[in-house]
Amino acid sequence: MRLLLALAAALLAGTLHAHSLIHTAQPGSAVIVELRYADGSPFSYESTEVYRPAESVPFLVGRTDANGRLAFVPDRSGDWRVRAFSEDGHGGDFTIAATPDGESSAPSTGLSTIAALAVGLSVIFGIFGIWSLFVRRRS
Repeated sequence: MRLLLALAAALLAGTLHAHSLIHTAQPGSAVIVELRYADGSPFSYESTEVYRPAESVPFLVGRTDANGRLAFVPDRSGDWRVRAFSEDGHGGDFTIAATPDGESSAPSTGLSTIAALAVGLSVIFGIFGIWSLFVRRRS
């Protein structure tokens, strides 16, 4: 039984990782965000939305280019929200610190593959641990 649960958890972790999206951002007078699938291929021609800090109406709506990039020119400082998504379920929702002058922003990157795998395994083992405690108390 435990072997089956471990196998199911491992398969689930692989499925979740397959839908992940990696992003990098380069600050400047315009912020350039590059989006890639977990295998490194570009997130080409997919839908994107960019939101100003603390606003719910999109500042920019569009699509990535052939190389999976989008660019926007921030008109205020703060954490800008970027949403990118495809029709097949891939996507990401993240923030990028940006300023209008582009000087005080730091490059932003998504979770590395190892960090994302560690977080996913931690969640799976946490759920399994809580489930084990619940079953042990019932018997």
